[in-house]
Amino acid sequence: MLKKRKNKRGLSVVIGYVLLITFGIILSVIVYNYLKTYVPSETTQCPAGVSIFLKDYNYNCSSKELNLTLKNNGKFNIEGYFIRATNSSSDNLATINLDNYFNFDKSQDGRNATGVVYFHKQVNVSLKSNEDFFQVFDLDKQIYSIELIPIRFQKEGSTQKFVSCGDAKVREVLTCS
Repeated sequence: MLKKRKNKRGLSVVIGYVLLITFGIILSVIVYNYLKTYVPSETTQCPAGVSIFLKDYNYNCSSKELNLTLKNNGKFNIEGYFIRATNSSSDNLATINLDNYFNFDKSQDGRNATGVVYFHKQVNVSLKSNEDFFQVFDLDKQIYSIELIPIRFQKEGSTQKFVSCGDAKVREVLTCS
């Protein structure tokens, strides 16, 4: 008499899928815990006393030259600033980057690099508290308003970190002279 064999083939396929899913979950937990260490847990913040003041400006609409006199009226030194502009009164968000139009020859000092206008050509030379600074921009199109966001280098532990001080943002609607 022949004994009936049980088909165990279906059972081994299910065990294979269970092991595959378990291995995938374990591997994803390991990768997540490893990559979690690369993301900084705390963001670097500017101190509350950082401030920049647009002391004076002169905007010539025909020659499209913008002269800025800036003052550090805060408690801390600042290295430079982001400068953005709008070209219409209906724009609330300044999206035109003006750092490329920085004029080295007509300005007191400074340089531009990677979207930032620095006050001095030398690295780690800051604009101290209550100091004024004069800079010129030669634009290629007419603008309506500008927005300045100061930046500074802040020491955390043994490293210097680049910090954008968005809370100290200055916005000014320009009028032609």
